[in-house]
Amino acid sequence: MRLPPLVASVDRALRAALVPARGETVLAALSGGADSVALLDALALLRRPRGFRLVAAHLDHRLRPGSEEDAGFCRRLCADLGVPLRCGSADVRARAAEEGGGLEQAARRARYAFLRTVQREEKAAAIALAHTRDDQAETLLLRLLRGAGARGLAGMRKRRGPLVRPLLTVSRAEVLAHLQQRGLPWREDPSNRDPAHRRNRVRLELLPYLEARFNPRLRESLARTAGLLADEAAYLAAQADALLARIGHVAEDGSFVLRRAGLAQAPAALAREAIRRALRQAGGLRGIGAAHVERVRLLARGPAGALRRLPLPAGREAVVTPSQVRLKRRSALRPKAVSSAPR
Repeated sequence: MRLPPLVASVDRALRAALVPARGETVLAALSGGADSVALLDALALLRRPRGFRLVAAHLDHRLRPGSEEDAGFCRRLCADLGVPLRCGSADVRARAAEEGGGLEQAARRARYAFLRTVQREEKAAAIALAHTRDDQAETLLLRLLRGAGARGLAGMRKRRGPLVRPLLTVSRAEVLAHLQQRGLPWREDPSNRDPAHRRNRVRLELLPYLEARFNPRLRESLARTAGLLADEAAYLAAQADALLARIGHVAEDGSFVLRRAGLAQAPAALAREAIRRALRQAGGLRGIGAAHVERVRLLARGPAGALRRLPLPAGREAVVTPSQVRLKRRSALRPKAVSSAPR
């Protein structure tokens, strides 16, 4: 049987990502928007010939009146497609107030936490996300405007751990064409047109301007650039892991210890990636920016001398000695310095 073009693209993407094996479960994130509806439909068409089980998951972020109606839509859609649905809700405003950061960040954290919980409960081999080529182009532009390096400009990965993005080579126009061909409805989130959100301004203003004035196929070009940078980032990450295996280790207290000379002698790009990966193992990268990583690198390369401490976000610090760089949690209390002056 000849597959519809979008379904064929999803099938190729899953095979390239090596998921799922026959008999495994795929969890599909379902917002009710066009992209997630198209992805769920494609997965539903593939589950029998590919022999996998499909489950959908919907999270109500409770950010706007009537958001619970999206859950009702998702229930009806999943009933029509014969797909089990797991629903949840989160108070994203309260989470943002408690954890800091904007609503978009809090919503993303809540969404991924919910998906991982359902993944564990359903024993899913993969979580399928409905990001498209247009989303990738928007992400690259947003990160470029923020001043990201090559790692950030690599954008979203086709696969990272259990997360897979089978629509990352598919345009939004192709998504809408698939939905029209299949006669499938979807929900429109009015917040997607709110100019208060930077991503919306990129989608509605910047990208159309650049396409009209510079490159009518800009989204395709940006997505291709992101893919090339992702390949280079993966190579650099592998080299950094090899470097950390030679010059670093996790201490008993959970801190990550690096041999200072080995870090200082590494090329700058490799040293930065090694520091990032060491920080991830020493408590995660939340709040860590390029400036923090660079300051750690420069301290390691600086003249050997007395012990130096560099405060880092989330209650951590880099402690630099003549022989080591230790990435650790800050002590709650520090001993007071003892004066040698006579009383």
